[in-house]
Amino acid sequence: MRGSETFGNALRRASNWIAPSPPDAIRDALDRARHGSVRRQVPMLLAVAALNIVIIMAVCAHDGMPVASYGWMSGLVFYCAIRFGVYVRGTRQTHDLAVIRKQLHATTWLALAMMAALGATATGIILSGAFRSELLVPTSLAFGATSIAHCLYTMRSAAIGTLILGMFPSAIAMMLVGSFDAQMLGLAMVSVAILMLRFVTEQNGQLITGLLLEDENRRLAMTDPLTGIANRRAIMAILDAAASADEPFTVALIDLDHFKQVNDSLGHHVGDQLLCEVAERLQAAISAGDVCGRLGGDEFIVLFAGIGDETDAAGQAGRLLAQLCLPAYANGDRLRFGASLGFATRGVHGSTVEQLLHRADEALYAAKRERMPDAIIPEVRAIAA
Repeated sequence: MRGSETFGNALRRASNWIAPSPPDAIRDALDRARHGSVRRQVPMLLAVAALNIVIIMAVCAHDGMPVASYGWMSGLVFYCAIRFGVYVRGTRQTHDLAVIRKQLHATTWLALAMMAALGATATGIILSGAFRSELLVPTSLAFGATSIAHCLYTMRSAAIGTLILGMFPSAIAMMLVGSFDAQMLGLAMVSVAILMLRFVTEQNGQLITGLLLEDENRRLAMTDPLTGIANRRAIMAILDAAASADEPFTVALIDLDHFKQVNDSLGHHVGDQLLCEVAERLQAAISAGDVCGRLGGDEFIVLFAGIGDETDAAGQAGRLLAQLCLPAYANGDRLRFGASLGFATRGVHGSTVEQLLHRADEALYAAKRERMPDAIIPEVRAIAA
């Protein structure tokens, strides 16, 4: 029982090494990067595979082997030619992740199946001693496997599988039954395969590291550094996307009352704590699909997705204000602050982002002029004013 568990653990470790799960944050970006690389490299992969098959067939013919023993390889050459034409014509740039992953999956299995067939054939030829040119086939196969693994380095499992299936079986067979020259060549093939495995894992790791850095930079560029919620750039991009989608939404602008007094009396570090507390309350109060952000200073913004009715928008905004105006404390002292809010609904108060922000801003300052920091002033009343 313990032996089977050890073997199972070893298999899992080997599987994780060959095909580790990428970080969730870059899974989509990694698949897109792989697809872009594959689109550029697969035609070369198919050409290299076809060339190696032709070389093996030529060696078999030169050594007088019956065509029946290797003639099936012509089918692989024909398949490579067909796939080359189909791939060049049919595999175009796409942003559909389902299509991208389907194509990556097909490419992986194509490379592994072809290399397994060629590797098995080369190993059988070496073990049978069927012809005199015993070094040409494994040498050609080694070059082919190395080239294909290099082309597919972004697809780690495909590249590693190609090296293992294409080089190790024939190299081991050469070291076991071949001449001295064959044994030395087999040892050289193993060393090259190990170096290529190192190259594949290193380059793949660098690709993932680069994507993680890009994701981090993108996140930092779109995130408010103090509160961790969306910054002005991010929220404006989200608003533009919502407006382009031609779906109803409501935008609410929020401004803290008495924030300057908090900063002046208790210090900016307490003011920063208050801003973080407000951001946390906003995130906790909004629904799934809604987005909150910080425009700067003590100004915040919330996008209520799917809210196209003014009454519903007023209810959502009122519940949001109720959460914001709950007591807050710093160093045991209660902070005296409130919040004012103005909102505008798409289709009711405007259609463009600029119009909605202008109307929400008017409503916000109407609320402040009413000196009612703990209550919502509906946008329609602000416009009437």
